[in-house]
Amino acid sequence: MQDAATSGFSKLAARNKVDVLLQLLCDIEAGGGGGGGNANARELGFALSDELLDLTTGTAKVSFRMPYAMTLTSVRASVNTAPTGSTLIVDINEAGASILSTELSIDAGELTSTTAAAPPVISDANLADDALITMDIDQIGSTVAGKGLKVWLIGTKV
Repeated sequence: MQDAATSGFSKLAARNKVDVLLQLLCDIEAGGGGGGGNANARELGFALSDELLDLTTGTAKVSFRMPYAMTLTSVRASVNTAPTGSTLIVDINEAGASILSTELSIDAGELTSTTAAAPPVISDANLADDALITMDIDQIGSTVAGKGLKVWLIGTKV
């Protein structure tokens, strides 16, 4: 059994982890070196929520400026708690306009968008350097909202 001080510390440690996840911006250079990969390949990852609380709908859950121009080849999302009752839907916008003609989704009961019945369709693959990118959560699970949402932009640096 935890005493009040230990319980408070645990909550603070969990909140600090959440704050770190909300600040997540990974830029991983893939395939450089002698492996024959594309040295300009990039993946940008973002946490749109913390790991502990139910997802909520809303606009601009993440907002940032592109650190360089990028041509998107795919987008994907994952959660650590699956939505149930309905599909989780995420939209990605450049300068206020959606870059997806079919939004990114995670089907009810699933943990990843890679298994979605309707895969995302990128309608604007060319993201400009310093463009304002926002990510919206348009729909959550109706029975269980889902938790721990991350979104990845995958492409090449221009």
